[in-house]
Amino acid sequence: MTTTVLSPPRDAEADAPCAHCALPVGPRPARTAAGEACCCTGCAVVRDALAEAGFQATVDRLREVAPGRRERPQTPEALALAELDHAAFLESSTRPVDGGREADLFVDGVHCAACVWVVERLPHEMPGVTAARLDLPRARLTLTFDPERVRLSEVGRWLARFGYAARPSRPEAGTATDAERALLVRMGIAWALAGNVMLIAFALYSGLDADPTAPLASAARWLSLALIVPAVGYGAAPFFLRAWASAQAAWRARSVRHLHLDTPIALGIAVGAGQSAWATVTGRGEVWFDSVAVLIAALLTARWLQLRSRRRAGEASERLLALVPRVARRVGPDGTASAVDLGEIRPGDLVEVPPGEVVPVDGAVETGASRLDRAALTGEARPEPVRPGDAVEAGTTNLTAPLRVRAVAVGEATRVGRLLAWVERGEVRRAPVVLWADRLGGAFVLAVLALAAATAALWAVLDPAQMPSHLAALLVITCPCALGMATPLALSVASGRAARAGVFVKSEEAVQRLTEVDTVVLDKTGTLTEGRMDLAETHGSEAAIDLAAALEAHATHPVADAFVRARGAGAGPVTCVEAEAGAGIRGVVAGHAVVVGRPDWVAGQTPSPLPADLRHAFRGAAERGRTPVAIVVDGAWAGGVGVGDRLRPEAAALVRRLQADGTAVHLLSGDDPAVVAAVARELGIAEAHGGVSPEAKRDRIAALQAEGRVVAMVGDGVNDAAALRQADVGVAVGGGSTAALVAADVFLTRPGIGALVETLDGAGQAMQTVRRLLALSLAYNVLGASAALAGLVTPLVAAAAMPVSSLAVVGLALTQPSFRRRRP
Repeated sequence: MTTTVLSPPRDAEADAPCAHCALPVGPRPARTAAGEACCCTGCAVVRDALAEAGFQATVDRLREVAPGRRERPQTPEALALAELDHAAFLESSTRPVDGGREADLFVDGVHCAACVWVVERLPHEMPGVTAARLDLPRARLTLTFDPERVRLSEVGRWLARFGYAARPSRPEAGTATDAERALLVRMGIAWALAGNVMLIAFALYSGLDADPTAPLASAARWLSLALIVPAVGYGAAPFFLRAWASAQAAWRARSVRHLHLDTPIALGIAVGAGQSAWATVTGRGEVWFDSVAVLIAALLTARWLQLRSRRRAGEASERLLALVPRVARRVGPDGTASAVDLGEIRPGDLVEVPPGEVVPVDGAVETGASRLDRAALTGEARPEPVRPGDAVEAGTTNLTAPLRVRAVAVGEATRVGRLLAWVERGEVRRAPVVLWADRLGGAFVLAVLALAAATAALWAVLDPAQMPSHLAALLVITCPCALGMATPLALSVASGRAARAGVFVKSEEAVQRLTEVDTVVLDKTGTLTEGRMDLAETHGSEAAIDLAAALEAHATHPVADAFVRARGAGAGPVTCVEAEAGAGIRGVVAGHAVVVGRPDWVAGQTPSPLPADLRHAFRGAAERGRTPVAIVVDGAWAGGVGVGDRLRPEAAALVRRLQADGTAVHLLSGDDPAVVAAVARELGIAEAHGGVSPEAKRDRIAALQAEGRVVAMVGDGVNDAAALRQADVGVAVGGGSTAALVAADVFLTRPGIGALVETLDGAGQAMQTVRRLLALSLAYNVLGASAALAGLVTPLVAAAAMPVSSLAVVGLALTQPSFRRRRP
């Protein structure tokens, strides 16, 4: 007898045709006795049998005559799986990480916490997959895998076993997913079948069923049975598929703790349909075909509405990309502009933006003066003027006159692109309340199954004829779908609404932590103040101040901007620049060694003592609320300036509001302690510390946490990044540095702290909605189970109540008050 063996994976042969059927052999081909590669063991066995019988040569000649007849057309699902292994997709859509590569796949068909558990079992089920995290609201699976050990198409096939479809990309915002469209078709067919079954049931309820053995009544029952078969076999197929797959997984794991939420639904449908079919065949007992048919259609309707609302809730951040046009007008060497695909634009290209169009790149205005609408990015409704030299951002709208913009960043490198990457690639950390709801949902399934066994035993003794009815009613009415969807749906709706309001939250966990904050630590420059400093006073050598301005042109701090605006940067060539965050900068300007920064830091860079006149000038500037900046040239004190920065108009009111809510407010700044103290007095902040280094900010926050406080840090600069990461919630404000954005959990598109109170209030309202929905879901399930156990609920009432509870959860989640825009 010929032995067929399975060979180890061979990437080179994966796309080769099967020796028998000519389909691709895949990554693990089966081999015939002659060593030929086949797509499966069956093909290899058949080919060996043909060879032993002497027919193989004939088969090969037939293939040569009609080479294409044996190739079956690939389905769209197979093509989508094949695309996951294409080199172009792996190069453009996966990222190198420790231990392999990371990919984002979009999974159709996931809808609840149990789906999350099934999908995240991948690392335990597939060698080569090291991590899997499913973002349910966006249906995005972030996968870490070893491409040498596993292919993404194999991951897709594993997911397909549970009814999920993995895709390399998601649909455009605003369009339905394949799963949504397929579910809509399934729902329509289910309602058509349910309508016909209900017509027959109306006749039976009207007296036709008084004698079930009468020919007309029997015919009506058999006709209902014929209609219920496709309703159960097709309409309810997703419920049975997931229930069966989760049962297999539970059997392999020797644990029933994580049975899918569809398990009691499938059991309820099976019991109701099975008992009714038995009553039809035997001519004895009641039938509930109408209840089963309506239950299936109603369940599918609830699932479709849930998918639709979840998709809309998860699209807010993706709409950022829609702000940027896909076509740009590139100016050629001859000065004429021509439309090209945005992907062809490179940094340094000159782009023309006519009035009324959206700026496609980040850059600087080269020619033209106009006004920009930045509302989409910052929430600021008033147009802002721009002129040559001003920075503009992708996603803003040019309003009044043509502009020509020199591109600095394009695509993902723009502010919009970085923000979207931050939202999507940030850790998908679920809130503790979501994890608790997941565990509760799994435990509830076990409780329902135990209660179903008790119900069956009880009614088998009290009234065996009613036992199937009460059992079906219990399994249906206690379906924990509402419990499983309540928390993630409420948080995803809140996150989507927050994004539309200009507040981007990196994870669900951050939403919950925002509600626990009892201490807010504020940076000063750019957060409480406008961040636009001016040289309010000067002391010492004017030439030294010009040298300092030339050096500061190589820095990005607001103080540097004040120097450059006031003095320019033309004092001479600059070399050997070294900057120390939060302290100052040093370098060589026109052959002179120049040091500029905080007086105490600068004093450490020169052996010369600080002259009395400069010490007096710096003290006076600080007392007037201005930041003193010292200048040393060639080791000697040469002068200094006082830099002024106005407080934001809303700062005082917002600080008072936080304090009125019982939140402790602290001020930490790298600025001069006297200046920080002056600002704190004006704002009414008792805890204020100036001259604080980035490391000291971090340590101060750690000390507050050690006291048991939950700390939110609000900042915008590189020197705030360590503190933002250390805090329980890091909040970066608009206009801040990329480092602050990367370290933060929340990003406010508007500069300053104007949106901070709205963010805290919105998070609190979102968590109130979560608690309200959990309480409602638990109350419904407990009352429903009690009524079903007592025999007070029929399968028809259960069929109506179960989807109503799910739709109520969806409705309350969509109408929650969190992050609603207030009308002026």
